[in-house]
Amino acid sequence: MKAVLLIGTMIAGALLPFGCVMDDLDDIGQMFEAPTPGQAARWALDQHDPDRRRQGLVLLSTATFGGAEVYVSLYRDYVENDSDPLVKATAITALARHGTSEDAILIAPWADRRVSSSETVRWAAAKGLQRLHNTDVVPTLIAVALDRDEQGEVRSAACVAMGQYPEDRVMQALIAALDARSLAVNADAAESLALLTGKRFGMDITVWENWYEAAQASGEPFSGQLEYLYPTYSRDSAWWEHIAFWLDEQHEPALRPIGLREVDEQSTWDDFGPSGGQHERVDDG
Repeated sequence: MKAVLLIGTMIAGALLPFGCVMDDLDDIGQMFEAPTPGQAARWALDQHDPDRRRQGLVLLSTATFGGAEVYVSLYRDYVENDSDPLVKATAITALARHGTSEDAILIAPWADRRVSSSETVRWAAAKGLQRLHNTDVVPTLIAVALDRDEQGEVRSAACVAMGQYPEDRVMQALIAALDARSLAVNADAAESLALLTGKRFGMDITVWENWYEAAQASGEPFSGQLEYLYPTYSRDSAWWEHIAFWLDEQHEPALRPIGLREVDEQSTWDDFGPSGGQHERVDDG
């Protein structure tokens, strides 16, 4: 890919300031087999080995400097052009973390079965849209959530993403999703309904339909809306992550999606402290 070659040249230039530090990291990497920033970049650009590309993307996107524009350009290129499903899914995850709200439009089509035959890619795309706020992707999320032939995990992720959009079409879709044959879809649709309204009626479709009809009549269906924070997951660090100090922590706080945050908010976890906020307690009434 010509774009990759150009990006590769830019990345090489971006890594030059590391100088002697890079040499030290290379030495440490040889001693302990821990990847260095330069090695991660080389892996990410390896057009002959998709496993290396995927590993490199993971390392770059979880690094403290992973949101640099040169890397974000690489993520975008791989989302659009890489033919390996695991590489594409990893690039989608990376772009969702470091991109802009406009990148939601680039990611959204990959959640559709008509565009991607890979469940892994579709799941990554649906989850990525939990982190990026853009009303233009709402039709895609609704279509995925209501697709009875789609896997439950993908539909469930789409239901979670819809919890950030206080719109009538979203409410109607989430209420309909309560009738899905997947319990995970039911549960996540109910949770998004609770976030949008501040009410907890569980998975009872009739109760939700009656309440929403009354709330629309009063003109205040979203007056109790709670703050949407995209879900995050933590894991134990690998042994080499304690040595590769340039990597970010693995315990990311839940934050507002890009597009709902203030313009000057950064995506690096250090800016927000060691832990994120929690959802408010939802009213039972």
